[in-house]
Amino acid sequence: MDSQVRARSLLAVLTASALVGCDDATGPGNGFVIQGSIQNNTAAALPTDVRLVVAWVVSSGSSDYSYVFGEGTINASAGTFELTLTDRPPDAALNASALGVGIIVATTNAALSAGDDLSDIPEADIVGAAGRYGVIYVVDSTADVLTGSWAENFEEGYGVGEGMEVPGSFDAFVPVDPSDVVLVIDDLSNIEFVNWT
Repeated sequence: MDSQVRARSLLAVLTASALVGCDDATGPGNGFVIQGSIQNNTAAALPTDVRLVVAWVVSSGSSDYSYVFGEGTINASAGTFELTLTDRPPDAALNASALGVGIIVATTNAALSAGDDLSDIPEADIVGAAGRYGVIYVVDSTADVLTGSWAENFEEGYGVGEGMEVPGSFDAFVPVDPSDVVLVIDDLSNIEFVNWT
């Protein structure tokens, strides 16, 4: 599947539908820190009101939606970001009560809060995303719904995955270090997303 088709597919989930595993993944309450760099593809400085949220993509129900849960900070002068997740994602943010896949999103929307769907805000309020990465949360690694899927490569709790193309199938996530994430600042149409579902 070519990158333009993948980008449009995930963009549809983020904006039209109802719009991060490592070996050291942590369980609920321990705190999982994700750090990374910012790749600003625009000629402009980051907006002063930009903020970082995690939008969990849920596609296991009758219609796809996103669920905001988790917030981080951006250091524009250093070109870095950081977020810490301490609690388990709510059930509404999980696929089949077993798997969470969150996308780190940069937004200028001050009203966006926990439980909101990205489709409820203007697309122009989204100024960037870590499209090639997912915040992964595995509830139970032995769950039948995860058997035979890329999720088997992630430990229970939080982790981070990078997208990998799988010929003839949906993309997969492979575990990466939680400090390797790249947040791209650009129009959504220019950001490549992982088409994992």
